[in-house]
Amino acid sequence: MRFRSTSWMHFSPLYVSDSFDAVSAFFVNNPEATLCPIVDRTGKPVGFVSLQAFQRLISNPFGYALNQKKGVAGIMDRNPLVMALSEDAATVFGSIRDKSELLTNGLILVHEDGVYAGCLNALGVFHALTEIHASMLTDLQAEIEERERAERKIRQLADTDPLTQILNRRAFVREVQSLVEQGAPFMCALVDLDRFKTLNDRYGHAIGDRVLKVLASRLSEMEGCQFACRLGGDEFAFVLGGAGAPALDMAAHAQSALLSPIETELGLVSVGASIGLAAFPNDAADEASLMYAADKAMIRIKSEGGGIAAFDRRQDMSDMGAEEFDKTIIGAVKDNRFQPAVQPILDLRTHMIAGYEVLARWPDSGFSRQPSPKQFMPAVERLGLIDSFFWSMLNQALRWLPDGTSFLSFNVSPSQLTSHEFADNFLNALRRHGIPPERIELEITENVLFRNIDTSKQVLGKIVGAGVSLALDDFGTGYSSLSLLEELPFNKVKLDKSLLGKKSDSGVLPKVLTGSLKMCREMNLISCAEGVETSWQLEQLAARNCDLIQGYLIGRAVLCKEMTAPDLNVRAG
Repeated sequence: MRFRSTSWMHFSPLYVSDSFDAVSAFFVNNPEATLCPIVDRTGKPVGFVSLQAFQRLISNPFGYALNQKKGVAGIMDRNPLVMALSEDAATVFGSIRDKSELLTNGLILVHEDGVYAGCLNALGVFHALTEIHASMLTDLQAEIEERERAERKIRQLADTDPLTQILNRRAFVREVQSLVEQGAPFMCALVDLDRFKTLNDRYGHAIGDRVLKVLASRLSEMEGCQFACRLGGDEFAFVLGGAGAPALDMAAHAQSALLSPIETELGLVSVGASIGLAAFPNDAADEASLMYAADKAMIRIKSEGGGIAAFDRRQDMSDMGAEEFDKTIIGAVKDNRFQPAVQPILDLRTHMIAGYEVLARWPDSGFSRQPSPKQFMPAVERLGLIDSFFWSMLNQALRWLPDGTSFLSFNVSPSQLTSHEFADNFLNALRRHGIPPERIELEITENVLFRNIDTSKQVLGKIVGAGVSLALDDFGTGYSSLSLLEELPFNKVKLDKSLLGKKSDSGVLPKVLTGSLKMCREMNLISCAEGVETSWQLEQLAARNCDLIQGYLIGRAVLCKEMTAPDLNVRAG
C-alpha cells in the first residue's frame, strides 16, 4: 500500500536556523499537526519537534526561558521517521520496531529525491496501519478462496468421468464406503449394457459415446438413484436407499429408463441392461465385498439373457454352498494351501527388474475354476483368518527371496494395523529369515488408516524406523491420499491403473496421471505405475520420468515355487 494524497497533510516546515517562537507559531497555525518538520536549506528533513515534547517545555517557565535562546536546533529530535511517498507502507512500518513513537508523533513524508513533501499525523498513521491490515486480510481471504476453488476443481476433475460427466469409479467407491461407515441399509447396483459392443462396431464410437452420455444423464436425474457412476466402458453403477421391494421397484424403473430408445444422428438406437443388486449389510459388510456381490449377480443375470437379479450367495459365490465354501477357505488357510506369487516391477531408469509385488493365489482349490483374490480375500477377512493368511504368505515369500538387492512388496490388511503386536511380529519374521528390512516394502491403501489412524501411524512408524519402505497403494482411487502423504513417511506412490487410460481414448496420458507424476518428483517420492499393458503406455510413462512400472506388459504374477531366482543383471525388453 502506498499513501494517497488524501492520507497526509502538507505543513510548511521550519529550518534549523529558525527560532523557538517559530515552533510555537507552527503548532498554533497547524492545530492538526503532532510534529513540526525541520529541514535543511535543500529542503531535506533533518529532524522534528514533537508536539508532546514542546508542550512539556512551554509548561515549565524555567525550561521555556532556557530553551527559547537555543532556537529550533536546540530542541529538535535529530532522528526523524521519514518515508518516501513511493515506498510500500507495510514494509516501512514493519521495519520500524518502536511503533509507539510512530503512533504518538507521526511520520515525515518525502518525494523520491528526499525533499520534504508533508506529514502524516498520529491519527493518519493509525488509519494507514488499519488500511494495511485490512488489505492484508483481504488479500489473504482472496488467496484462501482461490485455493479452495482450485481444490474443488481438482476434486471434481478427479471424481468425474470425462465422457459422461458423472462420478467415476474412484468417487463411487468412496461414496459407498461412506455409506457403509454410516451403517444404514442400502443397495448397490451394477449395470452392464447389453448389445453395446455391437452398436459401437456398427455405428462407430461417436454414436456409442452419445448413447453413454444419454444413459448417464438418465441415471443421474432419476429419483431414488444416488451417486450415478460410470465404472468404465459400458458399465455403470448407482446406489438405492433402503432395501427390499421398494429398492427392487426403483431398480426396475432404472432399467426401464436405460432401455428406452435414444435419438442419434442415425435415428433411434437402443441397448439392453443387466443389473445386479447387493444389499448392505445382509450381503456384504464392506464396500469391496458389496460391489463384488453386485457384480456376481449382474454376471449371472446377464448370462441368463439380461434383466435384474439380487445377489444370492449360493448361486453367485461358487458351485458349492456358501457354508461349504467357507469351510473350504478355513481348511485352505489352516493347511497353507494359499501360495504367494510374485509380479515383477521394472525400473524405467535402468531397464532392469528392481523388485516384486507378492500376490496371493489358490492353485489347488478344488474348484473347476481357480478363485481369484477378489473372490477369496473377502471371505478370509470375514472369517477372521487374515493374520494366519498373511504370516503364511510372508514366510513363504521370504524363504523364496534370493540373495541380491531386489525388494519384495507386501499388501497389508486394515485389521492388522490396529494391533501394536503386528510391528514386532513382522520385524521378528524378517530377522528369522535373515532378510534386511531395506529389501522389504509394505503397501497400504488409505482405507487402512480409517480403522484406527493413531494406532496405524504408531505401528507403521516402528516398522519404517527399522528400515522397511512404505508405499501408498492405489493412488488416485481414494479421497484423502494427498493428506496421507504428509502424515506418514511414504517414499513411494503406486499410481492406480485407472489413471493410465488407453491410447484409443485420446492419444495422450490423462492429465491426472501427468500431474501425479509431477507431484511425486516435487515431493521426492518414487513413482510406480500399475497395470501397464501396452508399449504405448510404457513409452508415455518413460517420457514423463515415471520411475517404476508393473503390469502384464512386464510380466504376470508367477508362483514362487515355479519361479527360478531372478537375474537382476538382465535388462528387461
